[in-house]
Amino acid sequence: MDRMHLKIEASIIACVIMILLCSCNLFVTDKDKFYLDKDLNYTLSRIDIKKTGPDIIIPAKVGNRIVWRIYLADPYFSRIDSLDISNVKELESFTIKLFGMNTGTKLKKLDFSKNKKLKYLEINKTTSLKKVIFNNNCEDIYLKGTSVKKVDLKKLEKLDDFSYFDGPLEELDISNNPNLEYITIANCNVKSLDVSKNPKLKKITVDEGTQIIGPTNAQIEYNKGTE
Repeated sequence: MDRMHLKIEASIIACVIMILLCSCNLFVTDKDKFYLDKDLNYTLSRIDIKKTGPDIIIPAKVGNRIVWRIYLADPYFSRIDSLDISNVKELESFTIKLFGMNTGTKLKKLDFSKNKKLKYLEINKTTSLKKVIFNNNCEDIYLKGTSVKKVDLKKLEKLDDFSYFDGPLEELDISNNPNLEYITIANCNVKSLDVSKNPKLKKITVDEGTQIIGPTNAQIEYNKGTE
């Protein structure tokens, strides 16, 4: 009888523990952590950082939906310390906007080298960000309000449009980007820009005083102040 009672008590205790664990939200799925907005063609637009923690790994799928676009536009995402998107092989578009220059974000690096299908990249007002690693197929890159001092565009032969605003960028080498059509570098520290290897350029926007090196048929505009 004692053994039977012990078995019954053990079963009851196990059931209670399971109930407590479930009530504590320890059994969460990716669908609980990440939200795909069907009105935005199933773009990943929200992350529950309370459930993921500040060091976030984005999955290739949420439920049965493949993650192919990411759009994070809210100061809430300043709570992110690190963001790993290496599993998102089908990613085509990535945007992060934190809406403020002093948001307290700790995000220092973003690596898109594994995202071979990524074409559009926008990083906006992510002031702690110091390094971005691009994939070779990027066509459109927009960086604003970051702490990125150097960018490596050497392998981006498909790059069509590059913009950089409000940051410590000091130099830019676009000699290996023959398909570049639009370039903007404003409110930064670039003193000269060599466009001699960019025959398809249509428009160049730079700060006043920035020297344009090389012949070009592109329209040139000079930024006179803070955008």
